[in-house]
Amino acid sequence: MKTLLILLALISFSCKPAEERIKEHSYTQEWHFENGQRYQVYQTKHGERYILVLNNRETKFIRKYLK
Repeated sequence: MKTLLILLALISFSCKPAEERIKEHSYTQEWHFENGQRYQVYQTKHGERYILVLNNRETKFIRKYLK
């Protein structure tokens, strides 16, 4: 029982979005293709468009703004 609770706790923490700043208004219907990869395009409140790219040195996602 204790193991099950620990497992459920770990799963709930690992299911968070890649970036906490992504809100409902951030999602767009656009896709961005780069180096054979497809990325979901997000936007800030002010309309700036960006994608999330994995930073291999720090193993975390960073924003890459699109022009």
